Amino acid sequence: MSSSPDPQAAARAAFIAPETRFLDLPRPLPLEQGGELPVRVAYREWGKLDDRGENCVVVCHALTGSADADRWWTGMFGPGRALDPDQDYVVCSNILGSCYGTTGPASLDPRSGQPWRGDFPAITVRDMVRAQRELVRQLGVKKVRLVVGGSLGGMQTLEWGFSFPDLVEAIVPIACSARHSAWAIGISEAQRQAIYADPRWRGGAYDPADPPAAGLAAARMMAMVTYRSMPSFEQRFGRRAQAADLFAMESYLRYQGKQLVDRFDAATYVALTRAMDTHDVSRGRGEYEEVLRGLRLPALVVSIDSDTLYLPQEQEEIARLLPGARLARLASIDGHDAFLIDVDWLSDQVAEFRGRAVQRRAGPRAPAPERTAATSGPGEVSLLVLGTGKVGSELLGQLARQRQALERDYDVRLRVVGVADSRRTLFDEAGVDLARWRELLDAAPPTGPFALPASRPLLERLARLPRPVLVDVTAAAGMPALYGEAFALGADVISSNKLPLCGPTAEREALFLARRRHHRSYQYETSVGASLPVIDTLRSLLRTGDQVAQVEGSVSGTLGFAVSELQRGRPLSLVTRWARELGYTEADPRDDLSGLDAARKAVILARELGLTVEVEQVACRPLVPAAVLPPGDMQELYESLRSHDGAALAEAERLSRAGRAMRYLFHIDVARGEVRCGPEELPLDHRAAGLHGVEAYVAFTTERHAAVPLVVQGAGVGGALTAGGVLEDLFQLCVGTGAR
Repeated sequence: MSSSPDPQAAARAAFIAPETRFLDLPRPLPLEQGGELPVRVAYREWGKLDDRGENCVVVCHALTGSADADRWWTGMFGPGRALDPDQDYVVCSNILGSCYGTTGPASLDPRSGQPWRGDFPAITVRDMVRAQRELVRQLGVKKVRLVVGGSLGGMQTLEWGFSFPDLVEAIVPIACSARHSAWAIGISEAQRQAIYADPRWRGGAYDPADPPAAGLAAARMMAMVTYRSMPSFEQRFGRRAQAADLFAMESYLRYQGKQLVDRFDAATYVALTRAMDTHDVSRGRGEYEEVLRGLRLPALVVSIDSDTLYLPQEQEEIARLLPGARLARLASIDGHDAFLIDVDWLSDQVAEFRGRAVQRRAGPRAPAPERTAATSGPGEVSLLVLGTGKVGSELLGQLARQRQALERDYDVRLRVVGVADSRRTLFDEAGVDLARWRELLDAAPPTGPFALPASRPLLERLARLPRPVLVDVTAAAGMPALYGEAFALGADVISSNKLPLCGPTAEREALFLARRRHHRSYQYETSVGASLPVIDTLRSLLRTGDQVAQVEGSVSGTLGFAVSELQRGRPLSLVTRWARELGYTEADPRDDLSGLDAARKAVILARELGLTVEVEQVACRPLVPAAVLPPGDMQELYESLRSHDGAALAEAERLSRAGRAMRYLFHIDVARGEVRCGPEELPLDHRAAGLHGVEAYVAFTTERHAAVPLVVQGAGVGGALTAGGVLEDLFQLCVGTGAR
């Protein structure tokens, strides 16, 4: 086994909520197929166990799920819902064999001190349930009122009933079978073979820094097809093209595959699908039908009419054979996933089964549904957007225009609940009308900038909503404290703001420590290259063990635009005015012309490489003499630049006659720990000489890319591009919430 660090560990940690608790079982767990295993269980709890220990409800999650049932089944929780923490003590544990805190293939083998990976012992669904039983025993539970779960969670639910009929009072198995069919086993095996076929699998002894990502992504894509129905995919995608050579359906599957790779482990996927294949409630108990007839617990069996993974006849069989069962049929176009989508209907069914008055009754959706922002379910996201300038207004406009398509393609429901500028804040839990956000914001009472301590009550309101995300598209100072407060309250942060990343090192480290402590996500790809994947590319190089030696680039769209226009004979004063009006510059163009903006971006990248460097330590030369950049208003700046126009144009003409080009570049020398930036004369065959306008590039010279650097290049500035990059960060954050 390799001793390389596991780069995916941090991504998986984001799926372990701060409220997660851990319990080491007091003795090794005997495994059904032989041997025993020391087990740590990660679990969540809601409500309080009553004095008699008899109000427990156990929730069981599906294949790639986590213990955070309140995230992926939000609509099942609350007064008048199936799970009411005011009355119930709800427990959901990460299953045995998973990778979100409970012992599994990604855990360390105590014998070797290395992750188990493919050497993890074979487990069964019954083993998962026995581990859960030991957990609730340790928690003081004397009676389990209800066990509920869907898919693999439904299999566990049935096993709870058969293994502990004297402890459990009722069960609700959803969208599952009582034994894995040949059809389901075949689907599981096809997915495993995709993983095995990846050369990086290496018989299960793969390097965590170089995992079988392609195989796992392919396995996930196969699974995603079984989670929906043909009519669902036809309605959502049809034969619509996403690009010239890419169907929207292909894009969706590739995206889903990448999302799982970023948060899951290949050996875990193999171990859990093998465990599912062992599922058979009659194994070792007798003849199948007689075993089912012998369980007399009250049961609500939920079937989905369009499910092609666990077909309706399988649930009908369970309901027919269990003496105390009744069948609830969900009519839905959404296939197997419907138990995560039609949650209002499901909650009402379970609440009614439990003899509780429901708060509202919602029928299953019609075949061609329109999802509303108020409907909770997988992937629901609540956004508070700070900043309404070029980027903020573009972001809100893109959300208004594209939200329906984005929700359809990526299974994410987006709800903007707040918009703030430097004067006012608009907040509405039900969602801001994006067609009228300017009008509504202008009508809001003046509050001043969104800053602590005044903003804390609004952050608390945001944190109470499903999947809260603070989106900062300002250039405001003082944001680290605000982000830290958001992390502490349970919100994630997406930001294009460079200042928190290039401020004092100690302040940045404190911010990242807060993010890790509270298991939140901080996405900031757009802080360097707008929509260009500069940071993601760098992280990919580091994640796969490559050694970066040099980084070079032109990342200031303003300066790129300026030198391009100078070469065309345009005066710098006019070019700067144009750049500001086009939204290319920082709020103060002096930050661009002095090189400060480029230095900040270089520092962000240098810190990603592990260098300790401050902006003040960057050897930075301005595009124009410092004397040409006096403090003052914009008019004073333009007048000062006019005094330099002749010299700037003369220099551009000299370079043109010499067959040279001017570009503003930064350089990071990793070995020396040095960062510098400034204008450079380049031969016309240099990669930067061919840049046009606001086009940017970053070149990574590494151990693997020594002869020819790896280059990321494209338009690097603009409100629309940055807003698009923020949307990409949003979907990187929010797709795949660990529900199945």
